[in-house]
Amino acid sequence: MNTAMFGSFLVGVLVMQVIPGPGMLFLLANGVAGGARAGVAVACGTAAGMLVHTSLTALGLAALLKAAPEALAVIKVIGGLYLLWLALQAFRARQQSVAIEPVGHGRRFWSLFGRGALNNLANPKIVVFYVVFLPQFVDPAVGNVTRQLFVLGGTMLLVGLVVDLQIGLLAGRLRGVLLGSRIFRQILNKITGTICGALAARLITAH
Repeated sequence: MNTAMFGSFLVGVLVMQVIPGPGMLFLLANGVAGGARAGVAVACGTAAGMLVHTSLTALGLAALLKAAPEALAVIKVIGGLYLLWLALQAFRARQQSVAIEPVGHGRRFWSLFGRGALNNLANPKIVVFYVVFLPQFVDPAVGNVTRQLFVLGGTMLLVGLVVDLQIGLLAGRLRGVLLGSRIFRQILNKITGTICGALAARLITAH
């Protein structure tokens, strides 16, 4: 791995993981309604979904880049435009309250685990995010592309699991702050837009 690129990747992952999105709201819904055990179950299920995304991305992208090295440039441009669109959407987002439907307290751990995994796997934006985000931190000159993608994906999985576990355990306390404050949601939207815009610029201008 390129050490400098990996450091930048780690910082980016940490920032992106703590910004609330649909996945975090899903985790909060289950954690608040079902308690800490439900939050942990959903967090572990989400990590399982990320493992599948990592494997498919690493194997698929590695094969593609080996067959057509110029495809990386195309992926970066498309990814940059997509991130730019996300940035514009974040800046234009209206600050509305988010309704959370409670989940029954009697749900079992593995049932919630499955829901967490399916919620992650069924989100097409996550697939696009993996294909867009991981390749920009791969350096074919320093090592095997497949292994680098697995390391990057595995790092994102571990960071996400740690963050999600903490959110699941503290869901009851965090719910009021994350969903009840209009100013907080405005700040988060601007942070999201700024990060997506910066990543888009980096993707489009990188050689």
